[in-house]
Amino acid sequence: MNLHSFKSMMVLGIFDSNDPESPIKELLEQLWEYQEAEAGLMVEIATLQYEDGDTEDAIGFLEKAADIYHELEFTGQEASILDLIGDVYRNNDDLQNAVDHYKHSFKLCSKIDTPLKEEVSNKIKDCEDELQLEYGKGKKVTGSLRKDESKLFDESYEETIDYGEIGKKLDDIVGLLDESAVYGTYQKLKNPMGHLKEAYQTANDIGDEKGQAALLLIMGDMSLKEEKTKKSLDFFMKSLKLFRKIGDDKGEAISRLMIGTAYFLLGETDEGSVYLRQSMEKIHYIDDKNLEKAALALLKSIYG
Repeated sequence: MNLHSFKSMMVLGIFDSNDPESPIKELLEQLWEYQEAEAGLMVEIATLQYEDGDTEDAIGFLEKAADIYHELEFTGQEASILDLIGDVYRNNDDLQNAVDHYKHSFKLCSKIDTPLKEEVSNKIKDCEDELQLEYGKGKKVTGSLRKDESKLFDESYEETIDYGEIGKKLDDIVGLLDESAVYGTYQKLKNPMGHLKEAYQTANDIGDEKGQAALLLIMGDMSLKEEKTKKSLDFFMKSLKLFRKIGDDKGEAISRLMIGTAYFLLGETDEGSVYLRQSMEKIHYIDDKNLEKAALALLKSIYG
């Protein structure tokens, strides 16, 4: 049972939350306080590491803090941490990762109408302007869309989406990963998610980041087919981060495809279109014809 389940049970009165002497209530309140304190400590450690020039570990601790605030449903704090992560990436000249985190922060800010929203919006604009300047100077970061592909994004997507068809297309795309031949077999086992999580932990223990990223994609794909779309999006986002970290363009392109698809299924079509466009541009850059064919098939399933 997770923290949200406990909260729900308290609201329903199962643990007699009106009783000030309820030991469960007291323990839960202590747990939330400890988690909030832990998140604060993570931020302090990240600050010290950043000052020492250890950017990677600093980001890691900030992301742990963001996860804690997300679990506690402290939306404002989570948005602030994501904004801070964006700042770290921006200062490290990783503009695309900065934009990704700023956009996530902006989305949360929009839910609670915080003054941070305007500041983050300006950062997104500034970073995107800088990225456009880089493209204009001839720094080839991605490819470009063909006219027939651009037309797909200009059309409205099909409101009655065939989820089964999209699921098949996603399987085809994940199957193009080099690691899918090894890890894909887990999906045929009993309790496949359990086996995949064990494999992920093993990959983490031995420092196999590419394996971790591939497993996150597969777990996200499985979650999406189980209609756990928000959970799948979380897997895909983590996968994108790892693929970008190790410089795997193909993995990044596939991650962005999956993220865009998940956003569409959640009804967030504008955000979905951004990721799908970025994916197609990256696919053209690496010139992978098989992936391009599979991606176009997916786009046609989404846009009709």
